[in-house]
Amino acid sequence: MATMIVHDTRLHGKTPLNYNFVMLVNGNRSVDSMIRVVASSARSRGRLSTLHIFCHGYEGHDNLGRQQTDLQEHGGFGLHLCKEGLDLYNVGKTRAWKGLIGRIVIFACAPADTAAGNEGTEGDGQRLCGELALWSGAEVIAARDTQYYHQVQASYSGGRKIKDTIDFGDWEGPVYSFSPQTGYPTQIAPSAFNMAHPTTI
Repeated sequence: MATMIVHDTRLHGKTPLNYNFVMLVNGNRSVDSMIRVVASSARSRGRLSTLHIFCHGYEGHDNLGRQQTDLQEHGGFGLHLCKEGLDLYNVGKTRAWKGLIGRIVIFACAPADTAAGNEGTEGDGQRLCGELALWSGAEVIAARDTQYYHQVQASYSGGRKIKDTIDFGDWEGPVYSFSPQTGYPTQIAPSAFNMAHPTTI
């Protein structure tokens, strides 16, 4: 099955290339356009087994339930992806991916975080990931905590080497699999990001 990466280049570093499809986006590309390109790429191969998303995650100090500011920063406010970002207000647009993607893996900071007081608000990352799974029909893999990456030299077939390539390596903190049938999370222990084999997590 085919694999694809969507990399928002505001996450600095070179894009890993061992994918059938590579899409670079930034603040000039709309979410609608990105969704259409991913869907078209998937249809051209029948289906994507894996879609990786590389971007920053929105984090903040807000406790929306109490309408106050916390000292500790929390994630769960969405993905810094394309012009508008991807959040609870527009995640329903990913219904265009229904039946086209088996698994979506989000490499970003704290997309699955739901801090106390943010349950049921726009800062509910567990809900966002669950809704992404339900709308897209794909299993969604995402972490609760801030994720760290390195820029390394990637080696490709034919002896090609590219410096400063993004490598997320091991996951930080709890990681969840969100069901496309129910949207509910199950904590899992995935393997590290493997640049050579994008289907492996």
